[in-house]
Amino acid sequence: MSSNAAQEGPVVTFGIIADVQYADCEDGTDFSKSRQRFYRNSLNLVKNAVNDWKSNSDPVAFILQLGDLIDGKNKLGGELASRKALKTALNPLNSLRIPVYHVIGNHELYNLNRSFYLTSPLNSSLSLSIQPPTNRLYYTFLPHPKLRVVALDSYEVSLLGYGDNQEDVNYLAACAMFPEKNPNTEANDTSGLQGLERRWAAFNGGISSAQMTWLSQVLEKAQEKEENVIIISHIGLQNEIKDYGICLLWNYDEVMSVVHRYRCVVGVFAGHEHIGYDCVDDHGVQHITFPGVIETRPGSNCYATARMWRDKLVVSGVGIVPSFTIPLRYPV
Repeated sequence: MSSNAAQEGPVVTFGIIADVQYADCEDGTDFSKSRQRFYRNSLNLVKNAVNDWKSNSDPVAFILQLGDLIDGKNKLGGELASRKALKTALNPLNSLRIPVYHVIGNHELYNLNRSFYLTSPLNSSLSLSIQPPTNRLYYTFLPHPKLRVVALDSYEVSLLGYGDNQEDVNYLAACAMFPEKNPNTEANDTSGLQGLERRWAAFNGGISSAQMTWLSQVLEKAQEKEENVIIISHIGLQNEIKDYGICLLWNYDEVMSVVHRYRCVVGVFAGHEHIGYDCVDDHGVQHITFPGVIETRPGSNCYATARMWRDKLVVSGVGIVPSFTIPLRYPV
């Protein structure tokens, strides 16, 4: 095959899916009672995505699963029900027999403690031998010499998931700062908070200074090697629409100040918000909050397939997911 022919196809292809929130229960609504959720059907939509990726004309190399694979409703059945739901939701993805890279969402932590996930399939570093060590849920990997993915743990500093380890320094940090930011009795109540201050809810979280130091080191090396970087996180790192500010990383501004030091970052992919949101920030970084499978009506779909070409990353949405073209900083 000639070099020109080899360049006719994408250099790497991968799938993206967010907020499946599977539970074996009847349909319901969100906490505001204004948006429907389709708990059982979410598994059907995962299977639709998997079938599409299996039949893709260019092989899908890996999947990005952006958190909340299972719903908090599973907790009502106890730990065994939560574990069963997780296994059920993972089965279609595992049938692809390619790497699936996960981030942890709030609904995972409603079900089971962080200590469980450190030794579960949702800790991608266990099976992929990636750094840092497995007592952390943030990591990075290089699927192509010109593409690096950086996965953040957006609930490292959190009120969630530390039920069996309430002496953890990051849990104590969250407990210390949170009441000053949100004085309401109920930690998920944002009444009285305005604009982006509404992000101070317990269903959000933040990242530690240690994780930010690690992020800076990873991005510095990526820039030196001219790698295009995608950051993935359950919680979004940017939101210019104040009504959507409720789904935003607690210390998003600190994290983005690190990100903006490095030209190599081309995109930030997140879930959590369900409706979907996107913007290009003033440093040219494409932020995409992917719509949630859980609120996708039966008969539609909710996933994307991304293809990296010589000079761009094309994210092709299916169903309610829009499509995007992201220019690469460093052509292949």
